[in-house]
Amino acid sequence: MPKLKKRIFYGWVIVGVGFIILLLGSGCLYSYGVFFTELCADLGWSRAMVSGAYSLFMICLGGFSFVAGRLNDRYGPRLTLMISIILMSAGYALMATVAAPWQLYVFYGLMAGGGYSFCYLPIASIASRWFVAKRGIVLGVTTAGVGMGTLVIAPFAQALISEFDWRISYLILAGLLVIIALPLSRLMRLDPCEKGLQPYGVEKIVAGQQNDDPSSNTMDFTLKQAFRTKAFWLLFAMHMFYILPLQMVMVHLKAYATDVGIAPMIAATLIGFVGGGSILGRVIMGRVSDKIGRKASFFIAYLLLAMMMLWLIKARQPWQFYLFSFVFGFGYGNCDILFPAIIGDYFGTKFHGSIFGMVSLAIAPGGAIGPLLAGYIFDITGSYDIATIVGAAVLFVAAGCSFIIKAPGTSRAI
Repeated sequence: MPKLKKRIFYGWVIVGVGFIILLLGSGCLYSYGVFFTELCADLGWSRAMVSGAYSLFMICLGGFSFVAGRLNDRYGPRLTLMISIILMSAGYALMATVAAPWQLYVFYGLMAGGGYSFCYLPIASIASRWFVAKRGIVLGVTTAGVGMGTLVIAPFAQALISEFDWRISYLILAGLLVIIALPLSRLMRLDPCEKGLQPYGVEKIVAGQQNDDPSSNTMDFTLKQAFRTKAFWLLFAMHMFYILPLQMVMVHLKAYATDVGIAPMIAATLIGFVGGGSILGRVIMGRVSDKIGRKASFFIAYLLLAMMMLWLIKARQPWQFYLFSFVFGFGYGNCDILFPAIIGDYFGTKFHGSIFGMVSLAIAPGGAIGPLLAGYIFDITGSYDIATIVGAAVLFVAAGCSFIIKAPGTSRAI
């Protein structure tokens, strides 16, 4: 009898589709730093005012994350991703009509921000559900779409602005989301059982073998049970302390660089380099975290980020900015994949979307304070130095938190 050809595990389709959707969605998100100086100059608004729309974006992203996680757990990714893409594309298309601050805040902050909250979290949560073994590296590859999107779309947006203007550029980005991301989202599935499959690597656990992460816990916590653990609240704080300086950088890096004499196109590519570094951080450290554990990987990530924030204060030459962008991106990419991975390790995957959604609420205060604080400090001092020092300080605090976090016990408070 002829030998049957082995089918490709459908989880790899999930990884590929998630990568592409995150590439487009995150690329549009992080291109805001490219549009930032154009909005300030063309509309005559202060940096604090334009930063405020991004801060509102982050509030919506964090605030709707729990809703996105619950909907994803209950109805699956095709609904959540459809909501995401429709809201994001509508918000970006309407950005072409902005003439007043309230429009900027509604179209970008509320619509695009609310839309993205239904994008990243469901995709990361689904990847965690489909893979038990190699969860770190799989999340690294899937979410490398975030880094690739930043690497590709930030310079692409600058080229569009140079060729057309910022309004037409937003229309083009909206069109890409509808044409590419929306059809691909229909391929996503919540659980392997929908395809008659089991999660990749689950047979090792059934056979009594340990997961790759030595701190893994295969028990499934409910959201209420997770709330009652110290680990949950430490993860919440670590997430907030990481998001604050990250979003500060992603909004203001181009403006900071052009202020010290870097050409606008080079300054725009710096944001892309953050994305490029994050790709390596996600893939390399995703694999490393499977071996050395998430705690040690968190410490490495926070230390790199804090050191680079201090480096940025003295950066004046292009090579210094490129080094900052790449190393900062490496640390950011490392950190980004660790949250969905450690939640799966510590709390299980049955309620992964809900628990990850609640931890992601930390995006709201961190993401709102970072960009707005930097814009306000610049407006009153003419410098970003104080904001940069604040960003480094909170990252050192987060590094300290990574020392004391540990997996909750299997005997849970009820």
